[in-house]
Amino acid sequence: MRVIAARGIHARFDAGCGHLPGLVIDGVPVLWSAPWRDDPGMQADGTIPMVERRLGGSFACAPFGRDDVDGGPPHGAVANAPWQVTRHGPSSLTARCGFVRGAIETRLAVRDGHPVLYRIDTLDLTAPYTFALHPMLDVAGGARLSGPVRTALTFAAESPVFDPGAREAGWGPFADYPDRTCEEFVTVIHAPGLVWTAVARAGHGDTILFLKQAGQLPMTNLWMSNGARTGVPWHGARGILGVEDAICAGAEGFAAALAGRGRVADEGVLTHLPPGRHVIPTAILRMTGLHRVTGLTVAADGLTVTTPEGSQDVPFESGHFA
Repeated sequence: MRVIAARGIHARFDAGCGHLPGLVIDGVPVLWSAPWRDDPGMQADGTIPMVERRLGGSFACAPFGRDDVDGGPPHGAVANAPWQVTRHGPSSLTARCGFVRGAIETRLAVRDGHPVLYRIDTLDLTAPYTFALHPMLDVAGGARLSGPVRTALTFAAESPVFDPGAREAGWGPFADYPDRTCEEFVTVIHAPGLVWTAVARAGHGDTILFLKQAGQLPMTNLWMSNGARTGVPWHGARGILGVEDAICAGAEGFAAALAGRGRVADEGVLTHLPPGRHVIPTAILRMTGLHRVTGLTVAADGLTVTTPEGSQDVPFESGHFA
């Protein structure tokens, strides 16, 4: 396990599968990792895909979800195969992984006094591809989401609480994490620009923000897993929220994304990256307290976060999204 750290923050990277099973900011765990990562029996079970056996914190997906084109594992080789760490310093790490249609290089970095994990993914693609990041949070105490949303779509789900095939202008009923047993999937679509999804976690007394450029990753897939998966290895795990910034066809698969068809494409949204190089910066930020975030402004000396109660200045690397 590789560790990067700075004052107030540290993260762990598992090069065996490309997952980030640990992120702690100001002493508080930010990301959820599967408890069966430490179960020898589960780890020896080759019938469980690597992405589920080693499910940890956050990871890249290429392609996102079901690979009904190349027949690869769920979320692609980058979520299921070893990565090569090419550079590792006290506060930053760079690693690479190849896959059927190209390669990815990921740089993770932290800074003293910044409650932020900085990430840059560089994809070199030889053919069109979908891509996502798959961070997961523990929201067992409940959560409310906020951020700029143009449209929200639901799809068929294993154990739904929302109407399948629904379409909402804005968050609609999807801003509150369900308090019922469920296995749900919602895709929210953003207008271009620097956007965020903020998750106010009642059980932790904090708000986690996921920042991105929506021109690169135009949607956020929300995976809500609250006790409905009772088989191996899940055993009814509760309170999991995936906040998966992506370019894909939602839950409709890789083939639909490449063809530019389906409900996401019908919204006028791109569903795959073209061949070539793509440099994609993102960030995960933690704030103390429960907040509905209504605005973000990046300045030379940091980030201003706006809420109905006022604004807060947060240390932030202003050039990260330049």
